[in-house]
Amino acid sequence: MKLLSSIKPKSFRKPKKDGKSTAQDSASASQVPIASVSTSDVEDSADAASPDTPSPAKESPQIDAESTQVLRPLHLGSYDYTTSYIFPSLHEEASSMLELSMLIYTLSELRDLARNGVLNDPSKSLRILQMPLPLETAFGIMRAEADLLKEVLGDGKHDASLSALMVLLQKKKEVAVKQEDVVEKGGDQGILAGFMDSWNGCLAGGFSFDELFCGGDLKQIDAEKDNAESSMIYTVGDAKCFKELVYAIEVNPNEERIAVIFRGSVTKRDFAAEANVNMIRVAEPTTDPTSSEAGDIGLHQGFYEYLFGSKNGKPCKYEQIMGHVQKLFRQDANRQRHYKLMVTGHGLGGALATLFGYYCAALSSKKELSFATSSRREDLPLPVTVVSIGSPRIGDLAFARSFTELESRAKLRHLRIAAHKDPVTLVPIHSSKPLPLSKALSPLAALAFSPIQPPGDEDVYYHTGMSMNIREDFPSETSQRCEMIYSGARCVPISSLKCSSELDDRVQLESLIEESKQSGKSAGAQLMATYHYGEGYSWRLSLVFTDVSGLSLNRLYREKACSLDDSKNDTNLSSN
Repeated sequence: MKLLSSIKPKSFRKPKKDGKSTAQDSASASQVPIASVSTSDVEDSADAASPDTPSPAKESPQIDAESTQVLRPLHLGSYDYTTSYIFPSLHEEASSMLELSMLIYTLSELRDLARNGVLNDPSKSLRILQMPLPLETAFGIMRAEADLLKEVLGDGKHDASLSALMVLLQKKKEVAVKQEDVVEKGGDQGILAGFMDSWNGCLAGGFSFDELFCGGDLKQIDAEKDNAESSMIYTVGDAKCFKELVYAIEVNPNEERIAVIFRGSVTKRDFAAEANVNMIRVAEPTTDPTSSEAGDIGLHQGFYEYLFGSKNGKPCKYEQIMGHVQKLFRQDANRQRHYKLMVTGHGLGGALATLFGYYCAALSSKKELSFATSSRREDLPLPVTVVSIGSPRIGDLAFARSFTELESRAKLRHLRIAAHKDPVTLVPIHSSKPLPLSKALSPLAALAFSPIQPPGDEDVYYHTGMSMNIREDFPSETSQRCEMIYSGARCVPISSLKCSSELDDRVQLESLIEESKQSGKSAGAQLMATYHYGEGYSWRLSLVFTDVSGLSLNRLYREKACSLDDSKNDTNLSSN
C-alpha cells in the first residue's frame, strides 16, 4: 500500500515545566510498572504491569499551558480494506455486535447463579457452565430462567444487566410475532420475509430466527454433542467477576468471525476503573521502543490498568484473551485464511474493546517492521474490527492520531455507536483525579467525570473511529436520525486542542448537567436508563435501519477518510 508521506515518524514529546527530560527520554532507562487503582475501597486492584505487557506505562509529565504540543507527522495510507472477506452491511455489523454486547451481561449473571446453585432448573440450566457453549443453547437457558433473572436483577443495583436482558427477551417477542405474520401471509413471500432472511445468521451471533426464537425445540439439543457449524461461545472469563473485567469469546462459522466481547460496568471494581480518568503515558505500540524516535500516547488509566494490569506475576487480561484468540486461529487453517477478528462491548466494555482492538492491530502490524520480534507479534488477520456501543473516550490526541494511522493502513476498523444525549459517550473530557468510589457508583457520576472547563494543563481525551451518532428525534436541519462522522478527520489538520468537536461535547454535557439539576436526584438514573443502557440503544438502532440502508463501514471509510491529506497536516503543524 502506498503511503502519502515517506517522512519517518518523530516522537511525540511534551516538555515538563521544569525543563528537565521528558517521560520519553527516561523510558529507555527503566520500565515503570503501571500504578494501581487509587480507589482505596476496591480490593485486589492491579499492583503492577506484567513484564510482558505490550506497552508499560510511564510517569505522566506535567504540561506547560503555554507550550506547543509537538506531534510527529501522520503516516497515512489509503484506507483500502479490499479483501476476499465479505463484511456485513453497516446495520448488520452494528446489530449483531449490539446483541453480543447485551448477551455478555446475561451470560455472566446466569453463570454466577449457576455457580451458586440457585437456578430454577439445574438439570438443564447448568449447561451454561460448560464450554464451548452453542449460542442457541445459551438463549434457551436464558428464556427458561428469565423469571429468576428478572427477580435477581430487579433490585435497583443491576440496571444495565436488567436492560440487557430485556433487549434479548424483547427481540424474542418481536421476532416471534413477525414469524407468525409471515406464516399467515404465505410462507416466505413479501418484504417482511426478505427483511428477516437478510438478518438470518446476523442476530445473536450467526443463527437464524427459526433456530433462535421460532420453532427450535431446545429439548432436542444434546448437551454432549454440540453442532460444529453453530455459533459457539468458546470461553467466558468470569471466574472473578466481582474483582476483574469479564469477557467472552465467540466463534461463528456462518459469519467466519471470532469475536471478543467485553462486559460493561456492573461491579464496584468496574465503576472504579471507569472513574479513574487520570491519563498515563505509555509507549506507542506501533513504534520501535528502543529507538530515540519512539513515540508515546496518553491513555485512560482505569481502562489501561484493567486490561494490562497483572498481579503476582500472572498474565494480564490482554495476554489471557490473546492466548485464546491465537489458539483459535491456529487450530484451524480455514480460520487463518478466511476468518476475521471482531471486538465489541457496551459502555466500559466498549472502551476495553477499543483499547484491545487497537493493540491487536498495532502489534499485528509490527510484522511489517524490521524491529518486530516473534515474541511481540500477534499475527492476527487484519483488519481488526471494533464495534463499541456507548463507549467513553480512552486516549489523548497522540493516541487518536496513532489510531488513525492504523485505520489508514487497513489494519483497524472502528464503528463507534453513540446515542445522542448518552452522557457516557461525552466523557471524560480531560484528565483529572479519580472519583471517590461512593460517587463513582452513582449513574449521575457519568456527568461529572471531568469538570466543564478549558483544558489548561490537563490532557484532553479524543474520540476515535467512525462515529455513528443516533438520535431518537429528527434534528431540524435534516430528515435523518443518524449522522456518520469520521473522528480521524479531527486530527488532520490540527488547529488547537479546543477543536469544535470537543467544544460541542462540552455544550451538550453542560446542558445535561443543568437538566439533571432541575429534575432532581433521579435525573442521573433516568438519563442512563433512557440514553445509555441496552434498551435505549436497541430502540434507536431500529429507528435508523432505513437511514443506513445500503451503507457499509468500508464504504464510509472510503468516502469520509480517504480525503485526508497528510501534506495539509504538515503545513498546519509547522504553523502551530
